[in-house]
Amino acid sequence: MTFSYVLAIFTIMRSIRFDDLWKPAPGGPLPGKPVLHAIADRCGRAWDIPDLRRRARMGYSTRLRTTLGRAFLEDGLIELNARLLTDHPGELVATLIHELAHLVVFWRYGRVRPHGTQFRTLMRAVNLPADATHDLDVDQYRLRRRRYLYLHCCTHCRTYFISRRVYRNYYCTRCGPHSSFEVVRAPDTPTGRRMLRAAKP
Repeated sequence: MTFSYVLAIFTIMRSIRFDDLWKPAPGGPLPGKPVLHAIADRCGRAWDIPDLRRRARMGYSTRLRTTLGRAFLEDGLIELNARLLTDHPGELVATLIHELAHLVVFWRYGRVRPHGTQFRTLMRAVNLPADATHDLDVDQYRLRRRRYLYLHCCTHCRTYFISRRVYRNYYCTRCGPHSSFEVVRAPDTPTGRRMLRAAKP
């Protein structure tokens, strides 16, 4: 590797910037396709893949919750977390480049370690860290599983009890094995509990 080649690579790395393409503003709109394409074009020049903008499909998703973005390698598709990036717009450029690097590694080397040497080399070429995860507070974005209370009422003697799960193969101890329960569901909240108590016979 000649000195002139090393100097050329160093010059390219120093010249790569992305802050002139879009200025993040908290609470402001996320950039549209022209900006995403411009970021891809700049990465394509650094990675020697001039058709990167055409090969990679990029867009926003409201289905993502705690991850900033993801790449579907086989489809050449990148999804960016619309809600999380709206609240943390400063993460958008690095996230998009991170996912673009995943696609390029897959196209060139197939399925290798997700954040291995090839990936780190691409990220260094655009002066960005190869971090695999972020440290944002995402508790508010997690899907909270709704919990329920269940009123079980014997269809014969109307004895009842309330539980947090359904007892399917149980029978009333008063009425014996041939009895069955009627089950009514309500949210696991004080209001839900009052509703079930009001529904009991």
